[in-house]
Formats: sequence, C-alpha cells, structure tokens
Amino acid sequence: MKIAKYPFAVLVAALLTVALTTPISSFANIIWLSSMNLPVNFFSSLEIILFDFQRLGIILYGIIIIEFALAFSLAGLARKYVFDTKYLYPIAGAVITGLTLFLLFEFTTQTEILSGNRTLFGKFLHCLAGFAGGYLFYFLISKDREISFIIRTLGTIYAYLILGLVLNWIFTPIIAASDFGFVFNELSSSAQNALLRDFSAFFVATFLFSILGVITLNSAWFFSVGVIYISAGVFNLIAIYSYGTDYNQIFIGEFLLGIFPLALGIINSYQKKKAEV
Repeated sequence: MKIAKYPFAVLVAALLTVALTTPISSFANIIWLSSMNLPVNFFSSLEIILFDFQRLGIILYGIIIIEFALAFSLAGLARKYVFDTKYLYPIAGAVITGLTLFLLFEFTTQTEILSGNRTLFGKFLHCLAGFAGGYLFYFLISKDREISFIIRTLGTIYAYLILGLVLNWIFTPIIAASDFGFVFNELSSSAQNALLRDFSAFFVATFLFSILGVITLNSAWFFSVGVIYISAGVFNLIAIYSYGTDYNQIFIGEFLLGIFPLALGIINSYQKKKAEV
C-alpha cells in the first residue's frame, strides 16, 4: 500500500477539487442568468449545480487528475531534495490549477471554459480549491493506508458515475428515456408514471447502496448493487433471445456496472476475513 496510496490519493484529492470548483462556475451561471432577467428558481438552480458537478465535473476530473499527478510528482521531488514542508503540495495544487485554467483559455477558443474563472475572485477561488486538494493529498500520504482506503476511493468514484444516471431521470426524464429507446411523450400517462418511478428508484437505490458501502464498508451493500445490475443484464439478454425484443448493447454496461461493485465487495470481504485470522 505504500506505493498504491499515492495514485489513489491523487484520485481523492482531484475529486475534492472538482467538488469545490464546479459550484463556483454554477453560481456564476446562476448570477448571470438572474442579471439577464431569466427565470431562476430553487429547482432550476439545484439542477444547474448538480449537473455541473456531474457532467462538467467528469471532464474536469480527468484534467485535474493529470495536472495533480504532474504537480505532486514535482512537489515530491522538491520535498525530497530541496526543502520539506506540508504546504508544498497545497501550493503545487493551487499553482497547477491556475496554470491549467490559463492554458485552457489560451489554447482553446480564447473563452473561459469555467464561468467562475471570468473574474479575479473566481480565479482565486479555483486556485483555493486546488490548494485544498493539495492539502488533502498531503494528509492522505502522510501515513500508510489500508486496503479499505482503495475500496472507499473506487466506491466513491463508482457512485459519482451512477449519480449522472440519477440526475438524468430526476431532472431530464425525456432525454433519459430516449437513451433507453422510449419516446416519452408517446407513452400513456400510466406508462410514463411507471417509467419514471421504476427507473428513478432503480438508479437512486443503487447510488445510495454504493454510498452506504463506502461509508460502512459492509460488503452487502456492494453485493446488492452488483446483483441488481447483473440481473438487469441477464434479463436484458433473456428478453432479446427468448422474447425477440430489439437487440441492444445496454447489457454490456449493465454487466460492467454489476461486476465492479461485486469485485469491491469480494475484496472487502476477503480483507476482513484475513484480518480475523
């Protein structure tokens, strides 16, 4: 775990930075919409914040992982050969975040990808988010971590991905339904109700089970998620080959979404049994 804790610390630190960075742009968008006298209420504001965290956040997450990996590697070398201070990683996180946003502006279309970066105060807040990510990285690598750290990290990332499906069915059900081959407005009212309640419950439940698995490290929660998605994949294939429904490749994603939490549950159970021996 001595070596493994470093990449997983980068993943966790980057996720924290995303969680702090995206709301800055979300609130900037909300303020701009209000200044244009466009209708903005609590529900629409919540939708903007959550979708930015998930959709924009995924893109940022990949970028921040790369920038943090580079910055923290250089900071680690400086810490080893130049001077050692716990603020080296936070400073590196703040500097690389500001530099990345500057380069994205200069080498794209000369427009700010993040709305919050259009003001000096917004730039400061983004760098502060990078500083917080760097400090968390330092905290995570300051001592050896157990396998539970890896399980929690991967479980959190998994739940983060599932959150996108949850948000789609709650805020944009028509688009979400079309992804599964439904023309929502052509369905009867009863069919729309069934579709909304069943799919929403399906994804909300698996998201909550994933979070509970991360918090409690109880393998039963991970197994529950895995069984649900594996079952969906199996019955998808049964419907295709036994009932002649249209062929689709959704079952591939269902099996992947099922195998991942099952693997986390198995690893977690093995580690607990090993610790008891």
